Amino acid sequence: MNQKKQTMIAIFLFTLVLLGNSVIFSIVPALSVADLLPVRARFSGFFGLTATDQTLDPFQILFCYSVIATACMMPWALRQGTAGLYTTRWKHYGLRALLEYTAYTLTLISLTYLGTNFTLPMHTALNFITPLLATVAAILVLKEKSGAHTWICLALGFLGVLVITRPGMIPASPGVLYVLGAAVAFSFCGVVIKLLCSTESPKKIAFYLLLMTTFLSIPMGVRHWQNPAPDVWFWLAVIGGLSYAVQILVGKAISKVPYMVIIPLNFVQLIFSTVLSYFVFSRPTDALTYAGAVIILASTIYNSLRTRVHAEREAAIATAM
Repeated sequence: MNQKKQTMIAIFLFTLVLLGNSVIFSIVPALSVADLLPVRARFSGFFGLTATDQTLDPFQILFCYSVIATACMMPWALRQGTAGLYTTRWKHYGLRALLEYTAYTLTLISLTYLGTNFTLPMHTALNFITPLLATVAAILVLKEKSGAHTWICLALGFLGVLVITRPGMIPASPGVLYVLGAAVAFSFCGVVIKLLCSTESPKKIAFYLLLMTTFLSIPMGVRHWQNPAPDVWFWLAVIGGLSYAVQILVGKAISKVPYMVIIPLNFVQLIFSTVLSYFVFSRPTDALTYAGAVIILASTIYNSLRTRVHAEREAAIATAM
């Protein structure tokens, strides 16, 4: 298969990943925020379900959809057998699961603060800072070399965060702190994934992530447990299935092309979030959110380009010596 076709497939797969994430982030608030129960009722009725007024704690939501997503991967795991699932990278898997659990917990909690001053598009735009933070994490953990462009881009990225959050101009939302905390955790996840990819397949990485995240989510999930109503189980199953699909698709997309190729596509998720925010929550997106997102994404793309050029130059020098 030629590279052009590979790239087109990767772009399509990653677009599906972004759409899946946007849908998940639209469903979670409707399961956990009482003020959004009418939204859930409207869409539950569309599927012929009787809506209830039950809301779940984010910890239970994480536990439930982790179990469902892991169950979706069990047929693949059983086909692999002991030999196919064998690994010596338990420390890295454990670290990644802990980071992912922390990141997803903070993400789900941040979604409970969605409102007039913290919209779904703002949540999505703030997540654009993750690749920049991942570069810093790689410098600190992997000892990768950095140039002045890295720190300039990071500063511009935080400028974009300020444009989106507008401290002093709009009421501060705790959701901003939670989503930025999640971005830090996700950035270190990227470093661990990079280490794991040297020996592990994308599906094996996804399976152990979901399995370990499920075990990590048991204590708080059980502590906040309440028996979900039928309509709630339906939406939990949708989230679980989408989470499984996202894990599989992102691994396939990244395996086909360099990560740099798909970074610009992250802006597509802002489009999806804007559409869903308007039609699901009836909340429009302001121009400053778009402006901040553009600043962050442009900084990320420029940093990735310069980093790749720097790496190619270093490799050429090493080969010539």
